[in-house]
Formats: sequence, C-alpha cells, structure tokens
Amino acid sequence: MKTKEQIHHNMSQVRSSGTVIEQKLGKALWAAGVRYRKQYKKIIGKPDFVVVWAKVAIFCDSSFWHGRNWATAQTAIKSNKGFWIPKIEGNITRDEQVNATLTHHGWRVFRFWDKDIHADAAHCASIVVDAINECRLHGAHQQSRSD
Repeated sequence: MKTKEQIHHNMSQVRSSGTVIEQKLGKALWAAGVRYRKQYKKIIGKPDFVVVWAKVAIFCDSSFWHGRNWATAQTAIKSNKGFWIPKIEGNITRDEQVNATLTHHGWRVFRFWDKDIHADAAHCASIVVDAINECRLHGAHQQSRSD
C-alpha cells in the first residue's frame, strides 16, 4: 500500500499534455508524413493531435484515466473509491459525448490506448494515415466529378 505522500507525488506528476504516449505517437505520425496540430482548442475535446484539412481528431488515452476495460479495472481501485469511480466514469461519458459530437460534425475520431501506443506506435500512425489517404481519394474524387 502506498503512503499518502507517495500517492500525492505520483498524482502531481500526471500531465494533461506532452505525455510519453503523446510524444511517442507524435513522432510516429511525423515519421509517417502526417502534419498535425497539437492540443487543438478550436473543437470540442481538445484532441491531442488534429489534421484540420482532413477533419481527423486523434486522442491518446491513458488506461487508468479513461477506463480501459472498466468493468474489471474498477475492481482494482482500492482507495478513495467514492472519488475515483465517479471521476473515471465521468471521463468515459465525456469521451463518448466528444466522439459523438465530433462525428456528427464530420470529424473522424481516433482514440488510441496507451498500451497500444507503447506496443506499436507506428501501427497506430498507419491507421491514421489510411484515414487521411481515404480522405484525399474522396476529395480528389469529388473534385473530378465537378470538373
């Protein structure tokens, strides 16, 4: 069991941007030729990465904060359950609302778990590249129809 001081120290180290998973995915996206904006505040949810012209929003989600496998993960919370369970469930609900709103407005939304980014960031980036290439083809197809 961790002491209050250890927990406080760990929580004080948590960052909302510039995390290791963001850096890793950002490097993979850049290496794949994707040019993006970071922490884009002009749309709901402030995605970690955005390709504005293609309307692609990318989120890097921590398993703890965003409730990966929540049905089983919540049983692992041993202290302060009255705070953490509603907090994380609220995050899950907000993520779903953000996804729905962005999708409704024509955005393609990608959420990658920290585990997946750590395992193979290049694969995560390739999923985004495929979506961008599809957007390019669709855009080129629309242009040729209007000519």
